[in-house]
Amino acid sequence: MPNDTLATPDERTRRRIAPADLSDFPAVPDLLRRLGVGSLTEESLSAYPGRNDNWAGTTTRGTQVFVKHISGEPAQSLRRFRRVLGFEQVVSAAAEEASLPRPRLIGSDEVARLLAFELVADASSGSDLAAQDEFGTPLAREAGRILATLHSLRPAGGADIEDTPLPLPPLGHLRSLPWALYTRASAGALEAWRLLQGDPALHEALHGLRRDEARAPRTPIHGDLRLDQFLTAPGSRMLLTDWEEFRLGDPARDLGAFAGDWLFRAVLKVPAGLPQDSGAPVSHDEVVATGIAELARVTPLIAAFHDAYTQARPDSTEQDPDLLTRATAFAGWHLLDRLLATSERSARLGAAERAAAGIGRTALLSPDAFVSVLGWKGTQA
Repeated sequence: MPNDTLATPDERTRRRIAPADLSDFPAVPDLLRRLGVGSLTEESLSAYPGRNDNWAGTTTRGTQVFVKHISGEPAQSLRRFRRVLGFEQVVSAAAEEASLPRPRLIGSDEVARLLAFELVADASSGSDLAAQDEFGTPLAREAGRILATLHSLRPAGGADIEDTPLPLPPLGHLRSLPWALYTRASAGALEAWRLLQGDPALHEALHGLRRDEARAPRTPIHGDLRLDQFLTAPGSRMLLTDWEEFRLGDPARDLGAFAGDWLFRAVLKVPAGLPQDSGAPVSHDEVVATGIAELARVTPLIAAFHDAYTQARPDSTEQDPDLLTRATAFAGWHLLDRLLATSERSARLGAAERAAAGIGRTALLSPDAFVSVLGWKGTQA
């Protein structure tokens, strides 16, 4: 199960860190030599945070590269590796290639599970920009256009795209956790799972969402969308990265993930917006008012995102009348998914995390009523 985490509002997800020692990964310089781009120079070498080892820098021939090692159990890592190559093949053969901006893949090594990309220098992720209140309406609209292009792809030449269901939400975990997951879980994660496992109404809603997803019209989807996968650099177009979960699926999943990311950020910002210096208990009315104010900050971005999406894919709800209802339910699941991810780093759930769980639950149980709350523009057919 993927374990990427949403950056909290004060983190910079594109910060550089020390890379893994290349002497432990001789296949990396071997791949770069085969590609004819030279070797990574020691003085330029760095990495970005993430679940996969990676190396970024400038080569001896002046090429800026980013190399990612797809880690994990061999069969699973091979599937993730091949999805990235499958995505590249599908997009390269499609008429929409120029309209689906992404970092350029320059080479790969299946045995070593390595992917080499052209480095997007001086890029900021969507999470970076959101943390600094710099992810505005123009970027939200650009993200909507990119996603609409992806969902409109019509693979040429009978290209084969994986169509297996995504593993999340993990319905079996609502009954019991696998032993390996249980033994390595933090106290906060176990508290979060107890909260979810003790809620039969939520179980029913999640099972219903998976049934609705299985019946929905399918398109090519990203499958693991988050703000940190949108990259922007000065003078360049926005790019969408990380295609390891690419497949045919329910487009509502991607839409809901974008909205859910913003909703989760709004909830996490509520404590910072409450009175801090009075020493008196914070009232329920103050919490509600602060939550409404934070939600009002992000719903225009969701609306702009969806407006651009529908302009680029105008028949989306005509062909799929329940698209926004499912997207809203997936936004609810996204809050629970982010809750589980962030709880892995804590000993207990805080008030903001519990609030996120409550809002996510509401969106899952009553998605029709929650559609307008998220700021989706337009009505369902």
